[in-house]
Amino acid sequence: MGIVIVTGVPGVGKSTVMNAAKDFGYSIVNFGTTMFEEAQKEGVKDRDDLRKLPVDVQKRLQKQAGEKIGQMDNIIVDTHASILTSSGYWPGLPEWTVKAIMPNQIVLVEALPEEIEKRRSKDTSRTRDSDDIGLHQRMNREYAIAAAVMTGAAVGFVHNNDNKIDEAVEQFRKILDK
Repeated sequence: MGIVIVTGVPGVGKSTVMNAAKDFGYSIVNFGTTMFEEAQKEGVKDRDDLRKLPVDVQKRLQKQAGEKIGQMDNIIVDTHASILTSSGYWPGLPEWTVKAIMPNQIVLVEALPEEIEKRRSKDTSRTRDSDDIGLHQRMNREYAIAAAVMTGAAVGFVHNNDNKIDEAVEQFRKILDK
């Protein structure tokens, strides 16, 4: 078992895939929640404000969260391979974070950009920035590959297309069984 990192652009449904797959013997840890818990100690009030913090603060919080998660076992880490900021795409799995976690597997959940846009428009629980979803998914692939090179983790893909959650969960199960 070990540590599996699951990534995807906001709205792709990675949490839905992971929640449907809880029966596989893993606990789910949300990286953003872990990072937010660290940020709350410093007065940050809203999770969506994390990506708006100064980069040096985000880096420090990422490292702290990665070190905390790296001490765990038999977990699936729900996170982002890249984060769109006002200065461009920033790695969600930079060296100091991914080496602290040392995953066995990195899984990218993907869907068609138009499906993701439709899901985002229906989700009023989060404040989402507009972006080029196709580009963001390509950036995620490149960041995931770089993280895998640093850690020796395998990279896998789950396709979470509309009305096919059972197929996505089955793809995820097959990855976890390896």
